[in-house]
Amino acid sequence: MRVTEAMIYQQTVDRANAALVRVGKAQGEISSGLRVQAPGDDPQAAGLLIRHKFDQAQTTAIQNGAQSAADELNAADSALGSVSTVIARAQVLATQFGNDTYTADDRATAANEVDGLYKQALGSLNTRFGDRYIFGGYGDNQAPFADDGTYQGDTGVRQVEVAPGVYEDASIRADVTAKGVGGGVDILQTLTDLSTALRSNDSDAIRASITSLQTGTNQVSAAQSQAGTSVNIFTSTVNTCAAQVTDEKKVVGELGDADVMDASTKLSLAQYALNATLTAASQTLNFSLVNLLNK
Repeated sequence: MRVTEAMIYQQTVDRANAALVRVGKAQGEISSGLRVQAPGDDPQAAGLLIRHKFDQAQTTAIQNGAQSAADELNAADSALGSVSTVIARAQVLATQFGNDTYTADDRATAANEVDGLYKQALGSLNTRFGDRYIFGGYGDNQAPFADDGTYQGDTGVRQVEVAPGVYEDASIRADVTAKGVGGGVDILQTLTDLSTALRSNDSDAIRASITSLQTGTNQVSAAQSQAGTSVNIFTSTVNTCAAQVTDEKKVVGELGDADVMDASTKLSLAQYALNATLTAASQTLNFSLVNLLNK
């Protein structure tokens, strides 16, 4: 078969196009910093990149959720610490003014302090974290405790993922901790009863409140212990996820990131091949193929 100038021209165009593709790919690697810019560049690496990027995104989501849960539980622990301080002060007052040497006026003054303690406890139990009331269960869009101490939340316990498909409690049941559901005491009602006993100058009732206040202390302590355990789990999750994300980023980088030196070498070789192709074609056909291609 006779090789015509048209055939030589077509072969030259094909070689030039192939060289241009190589130049473009090398330039793309250098400018984007990515070796795998499309699945066709390396199908196996592209598939692994998708999997590792998904794992990285999932791990990051778990990490963020665990951090938020830890922060919220720390806020809950702080609020419960305030309630514990209130109860401790109420116990001091009950022990002191349960003594028969105090007068009705003395006890009425103490009752005013207990009323203030009640408001402090109520405010702590209505603590918000962000836009959520943390002691309301799932009903976290309104204050869980009314002014009279009525619980307006529910029994729901929020859970947060600490590993794919594994969840940990991320909230405290205030109906158990503060209201004594399940066999405890109603802390707010106990404070109300102590105030009433002080105003009534009822020394027996004042002394009787000490036991209930101690039970309330135990309830709050148990809730704080629960919160502390969960915070430790969430903190551990955050640290583990951070390490996993770092590892995933490293793998993704190894799979998809371009080697600048290698990409630069590829670009130089591709440009050299393109120039050589165009030079040979120009000499063979006696016209500038470069001008033709740029039209």
